[in-house]
Amino acid sequence: MKIKSTLICLSMCAGMLLSAETLTLKECVDMAQSNNPSIQQTELNAEIGKSKVRQAYSTVMPNVSVSSGLSSSNTTSWALGSSYGLSAGMTLYAPGMYSGIKSANINSKANRLNNVSIKNDIVSQVSTLYYRILSTKKLIEVYEGNITVAEENLKKTRSMYEQHVITESDVLKSEAQKGDFESQLLGQKQLYVSYLRTMNVLLGRNARVELDVMDVDVENVEIPEYEDARNLMLKENPQFGSAVLQEKISKVLVNASKEAFLPSVSGSYGHAGSYDPAITATNSVGLTASWTLFNGLSRRENMQQSKLQLEQAEINVDNTVRLLDQQLSDYYTQFETYTAMIDINERRLKSAQRAFEIVNQQYVLGKATILDRMQSQLTVLSAESTLVEAKYSRKMVEAEILKLINKI
Repeated sequence: MKIKSTLICLSMCAGMLLSAETLTLKECVDMAQSNNPSIQQTELNAEIGKSKVRQAYSTVMPNVSVSSGLSSSNTTSWALGSSYGLSAGMTLYAPGMYSGIKSANINSKANRLNNVSIKNDIVSQVSTLYYRILSTKKLIEVYEGNITVAEENLKKTRSMYEQHVITESDVLKSEAQKGDFESQLLGQKQLYVSYLRTMNVLLGRNARVELDVMDVDVENVEIPEYEDARNLMLKENPQFGSAVLQEKISKVLVNASKEAFLPSVSGSYGHAGSYDPAITATNSVGLTASWTLFNGLSRRENMQQSKLQLEQAEINVDNTVRLLDQQLSDYYTQFETYTAMIDINERRLKSAQRAFEIVNQQYVLGKATILDRMQSQLTVLSAESTLVEAKYSRKMVEAEILKLINKI
């Protein structure tokens, strides 16, 4: 009774969802790219990165200041005097100055690639969840169809029992099988509602917004050949590109640590004058060089640390390639496996459906047992559900492959 009540409640929820807004996969992806909080944060990070690049260029720009003031002293019988001044200074060279600009530019590029990687992750999550919703929706239809068949079989079984053709045990077993199907249906409906709520969150919306999704052609799968995909991955994958840029940044930092042993050079200009015409204005120009001869082991250790960090970055690039290779190989293996499973279960389903028809006829004639009929229907259900899961799982793998090659 409790199961039936829950089924009725979930059916009402499903009915409400049928009248809800129906979105295509592209519409879901577009909405996530516009509203997902993680993507919004990455866009803000990109703006911060651009600001840091502009900030880095300030080191090669001059500093300009003006001043004005009033003064008096006993040498002038406390007469009030006024003055003004203009000064400008510019660092012509300082250790790490130009390396810092180069590093900031590379860092900005790395941030953009990280942003692309995060966006791809969100799009992949949306795509995978979209296919899970459709898969669960199809499985609900499968279980509802099997419940209908189980209900019809139960009616036949009860009729045969009333005619004293079979025992009460057969009726009870038919009722138990129908109850199992109802329990499985209940689990699928709970998953369906949960997936829809998760999708809303990914789209940057309230979890309880009514939502439904448009079906897709699961037979249509477009991925390149493995070698082509691998070449694209090493060229386009943002995670790999970011690792390469981090290696470049480490090389720049090594050079910057070596530059620390070089001198700094700066130039300056000053103009000082008075509002009193009797006082002559003065101009001054200066060029200053300074060289730190020794500051303990700071520069030496900084250079050593930079070299070690470069080694780490090089190891990270190699490791990233290995990990991406492993992921791509696994996805292509999964893709081939699901393709084979689809073919097997399409043939299996046809055979199971025909076998169920035969067993049903034999049961009515008393040539098969209730257990034969129950087992035959379970075989049909297994083939149907496995086929549905394999088809949508293959689409999920397609999304993961496209993410790796940055084509999602």
